[in-house]
Amino acid sequence: MKLFGNLRFRTKIIIVSVVILLLNSVICGGLYYDYVFKDTLKNYYSSSEDMVSQMRMQLTNEMKSITNRVYAIVNNLSFYTPMSQYIQNPDSASYVKLLGETADVISEFYQGDRYVHSVSIETEYGSFDNFTRIREHDFQFMDSFMREYFTENPNETICWYPAMKSPIFKGNDTVIPVVYRFHIDRKDIYIVVSLQQSEIAKSLEDTYSSYDSIFIADADGQNVLNCDEEKQALLEVFPEELDEKNAICKEVELQGETFLATYTKMNGTDWSICALKRAESLVGNLEQLRYFIILLMVICVAISITTVIVMAHSITAPLGNLNELMNQVTGEENFRAKFDYPYRDEVGDLGKSFNYMTAKIDQLIAELNENIEELREEKETVRLVQLQKRKAELKALQAQINPHFLYNTLNAITWQATDSNVPEIAVLSNSLGKFFRISLSGGREIITLSQELEHVENYLKIQGIRYKDKLQYTLDIEEGVEQLYTIKLILQPLVENAIYHGIKPKDSVGHIRIQVRRSNAEEQQTLHICVEDDGLGIEPQRLAAIQAGLSSGQIKQDDGYGIYNVNERIKLYYGMVYGLFIDSTYLSGTKATIIIPIQTTEEV
Repeated sequence: MKLFGNLRFRTKIIIVSVVILLLNSVICGGLYYDYVFKDTLKNYYSSSEDMVSQMRMQLTNEMKSITNRVYAIVNNLSFYTPMSQYIQNPDSASYVKLLGETADVISEFYQGDRYVHSVSIETEYGSFDNFTRIREHDFQFMDSFMREYFTENPNETICWYPAMKSPIFKGNDTVIPVVYRFHIDRKDIYIVVSLQQSEIAKSLEDTYSSYDSIFIADADGQNVLNCDEEKQALLEVFPEELDEKNAICKEVELQGETFLATYTKMNGTDWSICALKRAESLVGNLEQLRYFIILLMVICVAISITTVIVMAHSITAPLGNLNELMNQVTGEENFRAKFDYPYRDEVGDLGKSFNYMTAKIDQLIAELNENIEELREEKETVRLVQLQKRKAELKALQAQINPHFLYNTLNAITWQATDSNVPEIAVLSNSLGKFFRISLSGGREIITLSQELEHVENYLKIQGIRYKDKLQYTLDIEEGVEQLYTIKLILQPLVENAIYHGIKPKDSVGHIRIQVRRSNAEEQQTLHICVEDDGLGIEPQRLAAIQAGLSSGQIKQDDGYGIYNVNERIKLYYGMVYGLFIDSTYLSGTKATIIIPIQTTEEV
């Protein structure tokens, strides 16, 4: 902070402006990219949920179509009549007749449906198909797991099974069996339709090629299509019940990669359908946008920095000229130097005051020189002239620091900062103006406690802007004490001491608490004013030295000249029983307590 304070005003403007520009550019660019990223994900979620819902509807319609055709087989008299006759009289003649009828019906079932791998009709007396595939003669349906399911669930009429190698027909094709149970003449017959897994996969991949992977699991989580153990585990993150959209999209992890998984559940089959897309592939197109934003930020910052440098130079160049003229006045005593500036801003006001000051000093010096020349022979007169010269110089100096000029200038800076939307400078100048106003107090030494508190609060505001979030403070003032009187400027040195020796060296945020209370003692009413901080505290050995110095009235400058001054002024005004008392716990904080009598009038 000290290094920054020693920089030239132009450099400070450039540094602050560049920092603000960089922060604004980074924040705006980051927020825009984040918005685009989230909007892209939101759009994908919506479109993916719609696509997976369409996928579910497509498969549902296909499965309903197959189911309807199975029911059509049973309702077909060319099948129902010979099947009924065979069940009633399962002799060889009716069996041969049924073989032909069944083969025709099954062949007709195949037509136009690429999903169907094979169809088999099973009864307790025999099995029927269309003779296009070679049967597994060791497989007996009535003794298989398929019949066992219906034995255990007598009310069920349809059962969907996970993907498997066909147990009925020879071959290496993976099929998805579905078994339908019907009653004919009080006998159960079973129609086993095996769906071609590869055809379902090909149909989904062709229609929904934008996904990296599509997998399906049955109600028990077993594989129907492309579903291994890792993918089965993904289904656990989705709720059992879906909302009205019947699809949901979430971000999941699979094999160390991030995927966007869209899930739905298919009615009738209780299949869980999930479509996966790599998140990286989705947001990959945003990389170009990010590079474009970065490039645009660099260009804008470069142009802005150039503009700031040019503007800073144009703004501070008159101040530089004024500074050079002041150096001429102080170094070369050239009181005829004039500052030419055509505008009526703050710099113009300073230049006007500078020109008035140098002209006035030059005039006074000229008059003094004339008087010295005229009264050279008279030493006493010369001494008086020299004294007058010193007084004139003092008046000139006082004119430079005229409080009204200082208030007006600070007020102008406040309004200019407000108009320029620079609130920190407005707060600084406003607080500094109030700080000086109360410090001067029209020459009065006694002020109200509310004025003293306002004075120290203005100081804290200035320091708060300097230290930003590192400094916090609270005022705990007993009601009714604001109108009591006290000598001025007793709190600010204590607060300054707390900031520089307690909070500034501290790594974390520091807090200062100012508390004002009346004492409860009946014999003498006193006022206790405490300034407490949670800073580093004072080492025990140094604390003992400070306390001894306050008690004796002798203290080293290194041990706190400000607190010594406050203590001595209190004792001078109110008596030796009053004063300042310091207490501290090392590494925990320090508490400074002022004890003065309660004063209700301006007179001590």
